[in-house]
Amino acid sequence: MPPLVWALLALVIAAAADAEEWRSSPIAEDLRGPLRLAVAPTGQTLFALQGPGGDVLGIDLEDPSRRWVAVPAAAGVRRLAVGAIDSGTLATVVRDGDSYSLRVHKLPAPGAAPSEGELQSVPLGVTGGTGGDVRLVVSPARDWLVVVGLPEPLPRFARATITGNRVGGISERRCPRTSVRPGAVAVAANAEWIVLGPGDEGGPRSTHLSWFSPSGAQRLLLLDTGLTRAFDAAACRETGLLWLLASGEADTGPTSGLWRVDAALVDGRQRARGVPVAPLPAATAVVCLPKGEVAVAEGEMPARIARFTRQVGADRGQKEGDAR
Repeated sequence: MPPLVWALLALVIAAAADAEEWRSSPIAEDLRGPLRLAVAPTGQTLFALQGPGGDVLGIDLEDPSRRWVAVPAAAGVRRLAVGAIDSGTLATVVRDGDSYSLRVHKLPAPGAAPSEGELQSVPLGVTGGTGGDVRLVVSPARDWLVVVGLPEPLPRFARATITGNRVGGISERRCPRTSVRPGAVAVAANAEWIVLGPGDEGGPRSTHLSWFSPSGAQRLLLLDTGLTRAFDAAACRETGLLWLLASGEADTGPTSGLWRVDAALVDGRQRARGVPVAPLPAATAVVCLPKGEVAVAEGEMPARIARFTRQVGADRGQKEGDAR
């Protein structure tokens, strides 16, 4: 196994080994879903796309009661996904009739009136096809982004470079070559691709984890997660943990919700193991927050966002002592 991949997976093992319990607390409970989420590079602001077709709210993570409209809804179009390019710039994926495009928005200061204008609009393609679960993933270095989940016959991966607050043309170059459409995509700290989806044609139909080089040219790892379906993923830089919204079989039976993917060695061979963290049958999006936390959106009317915080060692003992 390549040393880089082994080092990354070893980090997952080490981070997961001391995880004892995850506690959830509300960030927002009165939104309109299904939601898509993004986080500013500073980690101070959570963006929630209400939709499809709604506005994008900015939420202060230190004081979630402070909210503002970052990007207003636009008549006649449906916003499907959101990503943060930098603290003052958002990207959204928009469907207008049969046309799909990537839009770039300059954000107002919190409390200021939102601007309805756009910095840029980049075509993604035209199709009358339906279906798809569109997601927008921005690389950790904020120097490229990728759109996945577009309906056939649009590309499985639509990648664009980022220069300042502008994006380049859409291309499938420097993207993984897969025989099936991905169910979820995340980008690791060193820009490796993490692709979740069905096995290659003719193989098992459970969800597999593929780890690709930053160029997408080389698949470094292929593991069966044991999960039946994954539809969103987040790779956290601070902890090295990989989070999925997925369905699968837990000890208590079928579970749909938040899962952690651990690396494990079985008979000397590398394996991926899905660990259920919280049953959330209506979850729609997961993102990493600072300090090793994650945020998960769930539901539609109303839609909710919860923050998950790891309780370990002294923290857990203190909580139990306070309860007594």
